Amino acid sequence: MSRRASAAATLLAFVSLLAASAPGLAKGSTRRSDLVEIVAIDPTIHLDIRYATPKNFTGRAVYTEARAFLQRPAAEALARASAILKDKGYGLLVFDGYRPWRVTKIFWDITPPEKHTFVADPSKGSKHNRGCAVDLSLYDLKTGAAVEMPSDYDEMSESAYPTYAGGTKEQRDRRDLLRDAMEQAGFFVYVYEWWHFDFKDWLEYPIMDTPFAEIARSAPIRPPIDLSQARVVDLTHAFDASTLYWPNAPGGFELTRLAFGPSPAGFFYAANAFRAPEHGGTHLDAPIHFAEGKATVDKVPPSSLVLPMVVIDVSANAAADADYRLTEADVKAWEERHGRVPPGCAVILRTGWASRWPDRKRTFGDDTPGETKHLHFPAFGAEAARLLVEGRSVALLGLDTPSLDHGPSADFPVHRIAAAANVPGLENLASLDGLPETGAWLVALPMMIAGGSGAPVRAMVLIP
Repeated sequence: MSRRASAAATLLAFVSLLAASAPGLAKGSTRRSDLVEIVAIDPTIHLDIRYATPKNFTGRAVYTEARAFLQRPAAEALARASAILKDKGYGLLVFDGYRPWRVTKIFWDITPPEKHTFVADPSKGSKHNRGCAVDLSLYDLKTGAAVEMPSDYDEMSESAYPTYAGGTKEQRDRRDLLRDAMEQAGFFVYVYEWWHFDFKDWLEYPIMDTPFAEIARSAPIRPPIDLSQARVVDLTHAFDASTLYWPNAPGGFELTRLAFGPSPAGFFYAANAFRAPEHGGTHLDAPIHFAEGKATVDKVPPSSLVLPMVVIDVSANAAADADYRLTEADVKAWEERHGRVPPGCAVILRTGWASRWPDRKRTFGDDTPGETKHLHFPAFGAEAARLLVEGRSVALLGLDTPSLDHGPSADFPVHRIAAAANVPGLENLASLDGLPETGAWLVALPMMIAGGSGAPVRAMVLIP
């Protein structure tokens, strides 16, 4: 963890001590909270979650994850506004949605009193804390670029007012177009900020202080599947004496026979004992493997293990370059064919490496016992992983090679990016050839090792 991230985490931990004083966390509400990820309702909505980066008025990250939520009716209303704007050539660009109360307290405390009209008073709570406010702008559907408005987001000046008469006519027209669409959908603008809109039913929801990490990842609109008709493909290499483990692992898979044959009572009985390192064969990497305080194997939620999947094929690239890494361009080329990678899905990288199993030298690129300096195999690239995890909010990464990071890696950036967002990984998957790029479901069930950083997994795919 960087010093900046560590400082942000320390600050959030300190402010969490004040959470008990948050006003009316459940008072006055008539509806049960049902926070959903905005992009799960409308994947054409883009995110620019600046509070998950230092690029905001605080100068530091105050969110641990780049995600945006609203109460379900508000998210559905936002999708209606999005549909209105598509006819005008624009898409919605969301900066923020639900905001934990503790973050509202941070904003209030660091903002000068003369600027308090631009931040919510934590003694009263905010509509963001209820999951009924959204900060947003527009992007051009043709170019994907954010449009210019009369002010920047979070600019604390008169140019932020929705009635500001300055700026260019084009900027004001776009600002007013956004306001018109949002009002048609059931939102109303905040008098001091053109980008801030409150949902009409905000008073019916409670003020909340739930961290993002505790909100279940919203699945996209999931493809229907008839289990009686689905084709099942096993993605698991069998565990035996030939199973491959990381070169410097202390041993491999060992099976010891305890009983095999007639019992004293006359019936047949068989039993074995086994031992193995956590990380080898077809297995799951829990987030704690590379991020202190993140989920262990037994804490990875089932929603991250049974979920829709997409397959990105780089086997041709990997055949030409054993150290090939998935790029942002590869992801965006996939999206050109299939649409935006949906949030809450598993992204499986097909490199063609499964055919090399269990040949150690061909799988790892080197078979020197205990040596890890000369490994060569393809994997995810750091920028592509960041796009998928932070920009697309995927729930799992997997592939058919020994690691989410390519063979020569010494600092494992992909593991660290995924783990920081509590996203687990699957390694050494089998039988990826022929899987559809969209429309299938992944089922990946690890041995539930309490406190484990990894575990053997039985993975399979259900194809409609």
